[in-house]
Amino acid sequence: MLIRDFLNLLLDDTLEDVRLRYRKPSEGMAFQGAERALEECRAAMQMEDMADSLRALVAEARRHSALAAGHPDEWFWMTRDMYVEWVARVVSVVLVSHRCTAILPPSRAAAMEAARLLEMKVA
Repeated sequence: MLIRDFLNLLLDDTLEDVRLRYRKPSEGMAFQGAERALEECRAAMQMEDMADSLRALVAEARRHSALAAGHPDEWFWMTRDMYVEWVARVVSVVLVSHRCTAILPPSRAAAMEAARLLEMKVA
């Protein structure tokens, strides 16, 4: 599987999860934040140096999330930050497996997601 195919599968699956997770009208702001995060990750992955683009997006999402604390749109920015970080952690699993520098430290959940997307058997 090519890295671009993996990334598109990751983003498409995550978007489907977002659609199922944030279904109530009261969760609209969280849905919009997650949707925007995935759009921005997709755009970052089209750049020449995908890892640096994602790294910059993580920093920018964290900054906006911190600034939004206590504001009415806080859930939008927090959810955006959360999904940007999730994508960066899953991508980091693949980067580390190819002896490249991680964007963020990979988590166990991110490793399991990468393995699922790559259709690897996990004991």
